[in-house]
Amino acid sequence: MSQVMKKKIGTIIDEDLLSGAKQRAALEKRALSSLIEDALVGYLDRRPGRDEALRSLEKFASHGGILPPEEIDEILEEDTLAP
Repeated sequence: MSQVMKKKIGTIIDEDLLSGAKQRAALEKRALSSLIEDALVGYLDRRPGRDEALRSLEKFASHGGILPPEEIDEILEEDTLAP
């Protein structure tokens, strides 16, 4: 069995955010650190532009694979890197 190295950290976080995280951890019967680790893994696994790509795919698939030229142009003109 391999052992994962862990490190204790100190940080400052919004009280309401921390309170909500503690409540969620208690509701899920898990350690706060486990909840925070999962949240960080999810954040770090996200790729830039993934949400926009999924939205475009959903829009494309909702038409049975056939989009009018205007909608194709709209998708192509979108700046996926814009905030």
